[in-house]
Amino acid sequence: MTDHMLLELTGFATVLAALAAAIGVFVSWRGISAQNTQARSSREDFKLSLAADLSIKLGDRFNSPEQRLIRTRAARALISNEKLIEAEEVFDFFETVGLMIRSGALTRDLAYNFFFHWINMYWVAGQSYIQEERKLSRALWENFEFAYSAVREIEIAKDPNSGDLSLSENPERLKELLQAEIEETD
Repeated sequence: MTDHMLLELTGFATVLAALAAAIGVFVSWRGISAQNTQARSSREDFKLSLAADLSIKLGDRFNSPEQRLIRTRAARALISNEKLIEAEEVFDFFETVGLMIRSGALTRDLAYNFFFHWINMYWVAGQSYIQEERKLSRALWENFEFAYSAVREIEIAKDPNSGDLSLSENPERLKELLQAEIEETD
């Protein structure tokens, strides 16, 4: 075998080895990419599962006997426009819901499905009190407002003609809803 043939054979073997290495890198990259995709999917599934569990727990807390009494006192205060401090615990609850949405622990859709009616009703009913209290602390109930905006956007997308979107222009309807909140507990 001549030196020239040996050199060609060595070059060919080197090219084959490089090609095999490139194929190995590509196969490894594809495997790692598939694992990353699967891991992302698993994380998203887990995160959604946690959000659903959190929604159920928040729903249970919101509908607990103690919270129902708090909600009744809040509704009475908002109807009479007296002792409005009674509404603060409900506002604080929705402040927590808003924080959970903002942090990603709770999805907007889950918050909407579990709480739209109450977030909307209490935000609209409490607007004047909230604005007055914000004169003392501008950041007060920011996450409640965030929750209100988030679930309101969903309601607008689902039903732009929803009567719930115009509660601020319909004080009688708002009063009826607050009264129903009281009657549920009585």
